[in-house]
This record gives sequence, C-alpha cells and structure tokens, in this order.
Amino acid sequence: MSVFKIDQLPVPCITLGEGPHWLEKEQAILYVDVFSKALRRHFINTGRHQVLTIDDGGVAETVSFVVPVEGEAELFVVGLGNTLSVVRWSVKDGDHITVKPSVIQTTTDDHFNDAKCDPQGRLWAGTMSPLDDKGELLEFNNSSLWKYDHELEFTQWVTGVTISNGLAWSHDRKTFYYIDSPAKTVDAFDYDDAAGKISNRRTILNYDTAGLKDQVPDGMAIDSEGKLWVACFGGGQVICIDPNEKKVVRQVSLPSKNLTSVCWGGPNYDILYVTSGTLKLSPQEIAGNPAAGGTFAISNTGAKGLPPMSFKANLDKLKAKLSSAV
Repeated sequence: MSVFKIDQLPVPCITLGEGPHWLEKEQAILYVDVFSKALRRHFINTGRHQVLTIDDGGVAETVSFVVPVEGEAELFVVGLGNTLSVVRWSVKDGDHITVKPSVIQTTTDDHFNDAKCDPQGRLWAGTMSPLDDKGELLEFNNSSLWKYDHELEFTQWVTGVTISNGLAWSHDRKTFYYIDSPAKTVDAFDYDDAAGKISNRRTILNYDTAGLKDQVPDGMAIDSEGKLWVACFGGGQVICIDPNEKKVVRQVSLPSKNLTSVCWGGPNYDILYVTSGTLKLSPQEIAGNPAAGGTFAISNTGAKGLPPMSFKANLDKLKAKLSSAV
C-alpha cells in the first residue's frame, strides 16, 4: 500500500475554495475563491499565483466553478451567481486583475455550484439552494442539474436537487456519477455519450451506512482504473470508492476539516489536488487548524487520472453571444 504524501500549496487559506481544474500547458492548478468572486491560477513549477476578481456590479454573491473554453486559450466559463458567464484571462496579465463578465445563460435557480464537461465537451452545471450568513441551507430540493451543449442549448436533466456536486464519467462512457450533497449518497446514471443523455439513477454508496455519518460528499474525480475519489466536507479526508464493489477502498486524511473538491494533475496526472474552506468553522477552530481553507497536493497514491475536458462550444455561436452580452 502506498504511503501518501500530502503537501499544502503556498497559496492563501480561504473561506471556500472550489472547482479545481488542471491546466496542462501552464502546469497550473485553476480553482475558484467562491465568496471573493475570484479565480486563482497557481503555477506549480514557478510558484506564481494569479488572481482574477470578477466585477459584476455586485449582482452575484458567488463564483462557483471555472472551465476553460476549448480553442480560446484566454476564455473561461464561470458559474457566477445564477448565470453562466465568460471572462477573459491571459497568463500575460498581471498577478491581480479585475474584469467584467459576459453573461451567456441565466437560470431561475438560486445559484450555480459544481460543474464539469462530459467526454464530448458538453458542460454539465448544477445549482444549489440558498444559504444564510452562517452557510446553512434555507431551502431544500429546489435546484437542478443542467446541460449546456455545443450549440449553447440549455436543458434540465435532474430536478429536486439541494446542492449539486461531484460529477464524473466512466472511461467506457457508459456511466455518469453524481452527488447531491445533503442526500449523502454517491449515485450513478446510465450515460448515452453520443446523445448526451442520462437515465436510470441508482445509489452506489450511502455515507450513513458506510460509516461516514458526520461527513458530506462534495467534489469528485475519477482515476484511470475507474475508481472515484471524493472530498468529504466535515470529514477532513478524501475517500476512494470502488463503484463496482460499492464500497470505500482507501481513505486519505488531510489537515483541513472541510474539504470541497478534487482533481488530477501534475505532469503525469498522478497528483490529486484538493481544495478546502473555513466555512462553518468557528474562529477557535480556524485558529487551532492553520491549514484550514488551504489547497493541497496528494502524491504517492498509486493512482492517476486523465486530462480534464474543456467546454467544446460552437465558437461562432459563443462569440455571437459574447458580442451581444451586457
């Protein structure tokens, strides 16, 4: 069994880090600083740390995910409040810049949360219910999982969601894995890769019956062998699930209690990057856990992932949307 190596990246500890995405060309980890409405890009080899702050006039309260647009190196889709928006960001920009977003899609749901692209490059973006100022849910079961396809068609696929989270696709492109965090389950759907459809939802792991009662499943990534690695909010660990055996097969403890998401990266995609936050921790807990809200790299797992997908939009349609966006 591998002896895990855990390193905390030399980046700020924040209230809520989310949505890590590996940028292969830049050898950088990209993630969002949710409540600062900022994107962070940390270059692993040089230590450079770029921050883009989004100025939308105070309309949205959060930025929840960031996904690159394929074929446009400086364009990124972000979940900004209840909108899908686009920002332009170059590695040539300064280390701290502020930009205005371009809204390309809206929803009547409260706000977006986790999102990823499927093997065909379609964007699947989930929403979540509103929170109070302490991070507690105000409503339940009124959010959704949406698909934004190549032609910028926006369709709803799952309803009755409370906090849409972790998304992953099996390598044979037959199964889609999904998490609605308060349900405390990791679920699977049949996935039609050609049509971009999901169906036949079922549970592969229930946190309560798996001995994880005080933890909540959050972001998720799949490794090259088809195992799922899930960040456990409130548990201070990442677990590895064998979806065929429907059980936890490995556990990795980290020095931050509220872990939020994971992604594979590094030159060989054998490093698991983990975001976290201080949300819901008391000042005393934060003072006693200086790594809370940090971003981490786990190596020596014996596992590896594959490159993440970017959003494969019809660029002519996307540019037309951007030119008309306000």
